[in-house]
Amino acid sequence: MRALPICSYGCALLLLAAAGCSRCGGTTTANAAEELLPLHPAAAVVTAPLGAVARHLAALIDRASSLPGGEQLGEARRVAAAQLGFDPLAREGLISAGFDPDRAAAVAFFENQPRAELIAALPVSKPDLFLQTMQRLLVDRGGFSRAEGQSQSATLFERGGTRVAVSVVRGYGLFARTRDPAASIAEAGARQPEQSLARDPGLAAARNRLGAQDFVGWAPAGSGMPRRYTARTLPGDVAVSLQASQQGAASRLFAQLPEADARKAQAALPGGGAPLVELLPADAPLRARLGVAPAKLLDSLRGDPDLAVVLDRLHGADAEVFASLAPGVAASLGVARGVNIGEAIDYGFDWRRKSPFDTVQLVALAEVTDRPRLLKAFGRIARTLPDLGARVERTGDDFQATYAAGRGARFGVREIDGKAVAYLLGGPLRPDELRRTPRSANPEAAALYESGGAAVRVDFGKLASALRTLPDGAYGSGPQAYVARSIVGQVIEPLRTVRLSMAAESFADRLGGTLDVELVAP
Repeated sequence: MRALPICSYGCALLLLAAAGCSRCGGTTTANAAEELLPLHPAAAVVTAPLGAVARHLAALIDRASSLPGGEQLGEARRVAAAQLGFDPLAREGLISAGFDPDRAAAVAFFENQPRAELIAALPVSKPDLFLQTMQRLLVDRGGFSRAEGQSQSATLFERGGTRVAVSVVRGYGLFARTRDPAASIAEAGARQPEQSLARDPGLAAARNRLGAQDFVGWAPAGSGMPRRYTARTLPGDVAVSLQASQQGAASRLFAQLPEADARKAQAALPGGGAPLVELLPADAPLRARLGVAPAKLLDSLRGDPDLAVVLDRLHGADAEVFASLAPGVAASLGVARGVNIGEAIDYGFDWRRKSPFDTVQLVALAEVTDRPRLLKAFGRIARTLPDLGARVERTGDDFQATYAAGRGARFGVREIDGKAVAYLLGGPLRPDELRRTPRSANPEAAALYESGGAAVRVDFGKLASALRTLPDGAYGSGPQAYVARSIVGQVIEPLRTVRLSMAAESFADRLGGTLDVELVAP
């Protein structure tokens, strides 16, 4: 007997929900999968109709597998279909296994140790055929065996200390992994709609806020599910969605917050910095608008132990700098002019041995609220840096640092469009080279140019283009060149079709976020 690979096992777990026998339920089909699941679970996942989900995921995999480096995804799908005996991402495959592709599924989770319990409901059209499929998957592929002492309400399987039950109830296949899985399925058959997950106002609110999505995951306030990762329970409802398509995948998240927590979140993430984004280099692979309160941003920087040691030696000048800035920093990272990739790989980013600004072009900009105070703080930093092994050359309001390993940071204040802008530059770019560039027409990048919260955009295509234009000498020679070209060719180039967009914003009652993965033509 062969064990299922991870991808096949995940599909098999979902399929378990529809396993069972026709004797276990009435003839009336439930209006939705949620009607068979208990009210007030610790968490739940609901889907769009399975046929639509399969179509969207298949389109995403087909697109990704046609791009450089994505061939393995198509092969993984073929392997999973061979292991399962049908293609779960094809409408015909779902029907051949007994699924109803025109209806949606749902899963409810419950707190327990050492792992959570769950009850899943998936739509079936041919219970007998589905039972045959599940018998094969559970016994022949999953390592389960039929348990002794079968129940009247479900078929029981066990493996080691795990016991599960499967059945078909009111047109839905049920899978229960609970303390008493047979009882869980029997309760589902007798459950009234008003006592079911379908009537949970929290789930309904999450679906209304997130809209039609392939998957919506939700956990109510007070849920202990996060205790597996943190010591806290959820202070408010949390929901996340996923929508797949040929163009990529989009995820949305919101977390409800108590009034006091929401005020703190708004104070920490007030937004800002939108007018400065246009000043960032247009060819930078990473651009960000960090609408974080300056004091919170400094706290984040101090979270790095090595950097905290350096900042401590500035004797409070760092705090004066951030107190002189408005919320919202526009920042970018790119490939520095004249970069030597071979040396960068040899030295890594050990700034003590080689300046990272020989490899990376950093630009960070912020609006100034108190110019005299800021320049005074910059002057204090310039006088302190020699004690740290650096030399600073000042020209007006511009400060250029250098140290034994190479080029240091350049910082200062410059008037741009009539406003004082503080800058921190790492690399050969000069302050007078900062130019406004037109806003991107791509809607995925729109959050960068809006004032709310924070946003990050990563364009691997720009990174690949920058590296592709480097002269041969930039890769070094001999083994060094081989390693450098291998990393670029095997890691960066396959990613050149990928774009990532992330955003977060705080509101009066919640925290919202987005994550989009976009696939473009090579």
